[in-house]
Amino acid sequence: MANIRCEYSWGLSIITLSRGKANALNSEMVDELLAAVDAARSDSQVRGIVIASGSPRFFSGGFDVVEVFGYDRARMKDFFGRFIDLYEGLYTLPKPVVGAISGHAYAGGAVLALACDYRVIADGSFGFALNEIDLGVVLPPGIARMAVHAMGYRAGSRMVLSGQPLTPDQAVESGLADEKAPPDEVLGRAIERARMFAGKAPAAFAGMKTLVRGLGGYGPGVSDHQELDQFLDSWFSPEAEERKHALVQSLRA
Repeated sequence: MANIRCEYSWGLSIITLSRGKANALNSEMVDELLAAVDAARSDSQVRGIVIASGSPRFFSGGFDVVEVFGYDRARMKDFFGRFIDLYEGLYTLPKPVVGAISGHAYAGGAVLALACDYRVIADGSFGFALNEIDLGVVLPPGIARMAVHAMGYRAGSRMVLSGQPLTPDQAVESGLADEKAPPDEVLGRAIERARMFAGKAPAAFAGMKTLVRGLGGYGPGVSDHQELDQFLDSWFSPEAEERKHALVQSLRA
């Protein structure tokens, strides 16, 4: 695969984001991640997943601004629909998913991290943000729900409404991250935690994960696909179009 690496170790699928400096998500990368997660789901020998990054300072900076911001509505509907499949598939996967958040995680990158069951975050001058509000975009409810489920209503709503990045210390204090580690230890720590979860009785783990996801508002028939057209209305609103154009121009300057 061109944008990710997949390795198997100790019964784990270690999926490493590997697309340039910031691991910017585009259509091809989302397809590769979907294929890797589906393979891990269907393989009985895989007991858990670790999502990591091959970049020293970024987990993922979010969507590829130049490419994705240029999608028309039809292509964006297809792309974001598959992105929904990705984060909901991870969030409800009946196997443990641990995030090795070794650097900045913004927007779509933060969504991938939120879809994990457990997050190890790198200590350093890194930020974690759902900053879609700064683009004039309203998040689908499932993403906001994941933030609130991870952090509680007050902290989760503050992150969604402000768009401001959390430092690693703030991420741990708020419950967004489960633990902090030096950057060169993040992956090893994440693998340790994934092995711990993978050692649980598989059927019991799957059942308990379904239970806690239901407590957080995810259950049968609940999907952001139901809100996809409303998201697209926001994504292509005049306010969002103006802000997205300004961001693209600033990156090209």
